[in-house]
Amino acid sequence: MADAAPAEFDLRYWQWGTADPAPRLLHAMIRVRDMEASLRFYVEGFGMTVFDRFDVPVRRVSGAYIGYGGFDRGGLLELTHKWDDSDIIPGTTHFAIGVPNMVVAIAALEAAGAKITMAPTILVVGGPAVAFITDPDGYPVELIQTNSMA
Repeated sequence: MADAAPAEFDLRYWQWGTADPAPRLLHAMIRVRDMEASLRFYVEGFGMTVFDRFDVPVRRVSGAYIGYGGFDRGGLLELTHKWDDSDIIPGTTHFAIGVPNMVVAIAALEAAGAKITMAPTILVVGGPAVAFITDPDGYPVELIQTNSMA
């Protein structure tokens, strides 16, 4: 599989899977003011595991994926800290669904009336396509491509 990918392809950025045959729930994201305090709360208080910590300079955020099962099972919590904004609104900011083929998923969602708020974009060189849509009630939904061959 990696042989057919571009030279910069890096499996670290496809942690949700590279060959999923069907969509699945990946994570729910909340914004946090203090990453270390939030990690202590969820890891020490709930016994969750930190699966990844990351920075996304283009979006000016730092984050962590935490939970019980790992990336291959999905259902994680993403904690996100915006570098320039300490104001947060309590509640889930978005949830993510893994899709095996971003082009097919976007076409089906547009046909069903979804509004595309961020076209499919590669945020990290070698990583999967990511897009955002809104559901009929205005909730943001992140799509992450989970099949590297699609």
